[in-house]
Amino acid sequence: MRKLLIVLAIAFGLYSCNQDTDQIGSEIESIELAAKNSSENVKLLRAWTSNSSSPVQQRYVRRFVVKVKNLAYQKEVVIHQATYSGNWVDIPLTYQQSIDNNEEIWVGEVEPDTEIYNDEFVVKYTVDGQTYWDNNSGSNYSMQTNIGAYLAPELEVYVDSSYTRFSGSYFGINADVRRDYGAPGTVEVVFTTDGWVTTERASLSYQRYFRVGYSNYILSPNEFDIDKWETSVRVNPDVNSIEYAVVYTVGDQEYWDNNYGNNYTINKLTY
Repeated sequence: MRKLLIVLAIAFGLYSCNQDTDQIGSEIESIELAAKNSSENVKLLRAWTSNSSSPVQQRYVRRFVVKVKNLAYQKEVVIHQATYSGNWVDIPLTYQQSIDNNEEIWVGEVEPDTEIYNDEFVVKYTVDGQTYWDNNSGSNYSMQTNIGAYLAPELEVYVDSSYTRFSGSYFGINADVRRDYGAPGTVEVVFTTDGWVTTERASLSYQRYFRVGYSNYILSPNEFDIDKWETSVRVNPDVNSIEYAVVYTVGDQEYWDNNYGNNYTINKLTY
């Protein structure tokens, strides 16, 4: 019995040492990543975290939108993410579209059924034998599990396509909006169903509590001063496609998300 206790004590000690070693290794990597120079060639535009779980399914959602300079055709864009196990792993992003100034938009999403990701992450861009980083200007990015949206400082409004739907006769639009504490603002969707021959406008409503799971909510504003706004618009049931953009007005200032000048297009969801 005594020998068994000794063996168990040794095993526990080794396990604790391994855990401590993993934690130290993770902290060292965090410091090393924060010490890297952020590059103008890669920029995190939006990130999202939510706990979208239900009684029958667990979903810990993380979504990312990144802008990169198109320095060469072959490239790799990833989110370098800390985990609770003490490791850092890569979440791959995929090309979405090209925009002005020879830049590209890359996006990615993960939905693990356990809460494996820690708060901290950076963006890594590898192209033409070089690696560029966005580490939040030396602070690394940090987002807890159920925060909602982070927007880059230069963005005031951003369409949340994950919660924007067109089904039957209803077009539901959802947007992330940076709170202006100095003046109340309005948010509208500007849309057309006939190729911009005619246009319509509809006001979005501020959402103090935005439900993302069975009993999980995103609060507005969140820790990044981002609010949730949304509305649902009824359209002719014969319409199958809608083009739109979102405008956020504060005082005399307008901020647009028009998909980098291309406007958004959403097609009716069919079953």
